[in-house]
Amino acid sequence: MATQERLRSRGAAKGRRTLAEFAADIRAARLAASLSQAEAGRRAGLSGDKVWKIEHERLATLSILEACVLAAVLGLDFSGRSFPNGAPIRDAGQAPRLAALLAEVGSPLSYVTDVPLPKRDDAPELRAWDAIIAGSGERTAIELESRVTDVQATTRRHNQKRLDDPVDHFLLVLADTKHNRLVMGEFAVLLGDLPRLRTETVRRLLRAGKHPPTGWMFI
Repeated sequence: MATQERLRSRGAAKGRRTLAEFAADIRAARLAASLSQAEAGRRAGLSGDKVWKIEHERLATLSILEACVLAAVLGLDFSGRSFPNGAPIRDAGQAPRLAALLAEVGSPLSYVTDVPLPKRDDAPELRAWDAIIAGSGERTAIELESRVTDVQATTRRHNQKRLDDPVDHFLLVLADTKHNRLVMGEFAVLLGDLPRLRTETVRRLLRAGKHPPTGWMFI
């Protein structure tokens, strides 16, 4: 399943759980206050029928504003927060760069893009390698970053993925932009075990059907 499909699925499931939890909270608060659905709706500027649908999870969508108002008139506070889920969003400019690099892959190597990491528990695994090159009994994981802002955070994220899905080689590909060159010129040392690789060397190895060494490169 593609990363975006996994993210949509995760978001929809989270939305359904949130609506179900909200429905239970609203019903309990309304009954505790001895209010009818019609009266609770009137106080919130909603119809009694809409309150019934909310409590019975028959409402497909509910605005944040309506949820906050209904909760407030029943003595509750509704809170909605957003947190990083570990699945970085790729911009459209990355696809051509990655495709250009993978086009160099020669036999006996082959590649697959958007490869999910192994599941660690019952929770859905949203992380994925941008690409995996396989062949000759080895695997090379590729991560493409279009804009580097926090080298340490980027390194931690990649190191955790390498820990959870050990690969034989890891290739960090950075978009060859003025911004990235400035950042890497100052902070490349923070990449730890990733030496800089010459782009043409990596391309030549891939064309020859050989895995590149672990490291980072511009493209």
